[in-house]
Amino acid sequence: MGNFAVTFDITEERACPFYSVDNSLVLTENAVILPVGAPACLILVRQVTELLFELLPHAESDFAEKRNTVFSCGGCTGLIKFTIGETVENISGSGDTGGEVVMSGRIDAILPPELLQVFHMHQKTGKLLMDMDGGSARVTFREGGIIAARYGDLDNQEAVFGLMAEKTGYFRFLPGLPSPLLKAREIGDFMMILMEGLKRLDEDEE
Repeated sequence: MGNFAVTFDITEERACPFYSVDNSLVLTENAVILPVGAPACLILVRQVTELLFELLPHAESDFAEKRNTVFSCGGCTGLIKFTIGETVENISGSGDTGGEVVMSGRIDAILPPELLQVFHMHQKTGKLLMDMDGGSARVTFREGGIIAARYGDLDNQEAVFGLMAEKTGYFRFLPGLPSPLLKAREIGDFMMILMEGLKRLDEDEE
């Protein structure tokens, strides 16, 4: 497929809590790259990702037939409209991207349980790094499954349960993993871990 990548320029904004007309974002076959420093919006990530299969057939023509199309995201209290921008060169979505940050934002904009679901749902491979009041955390994904987690003195499932309670801080996602980690076993079924973590959160709030 090559290094498929398409930019979107935001052309209109109405009460969007996160993005403005000055912002652009990038869609590759493996990631949605949001504006640097802007929080991650789960709704926008989902809607942009859904455009992948619509746009793939037009990549060889530099999206000529889609350049007049106005796309929109209005899944919350605000609305943004965006169109295809300039061609992006040398963007790689493969596992060899090393330290390229493809997604970053504030944890108060997308809480850890939702954040974990984003990378599981889109079957991402890489490391989710989080800096929170309780310390730093690392969750390692392979095709959406968690193969390792660390938060303070906690490891694996207990680390996931612990970080799910945090509500402030920052995160970034680094795609790709070293070859040995690609063969590591998952720490458990993702949905079972998530449901147990949510159950513990409910119990703590009672």
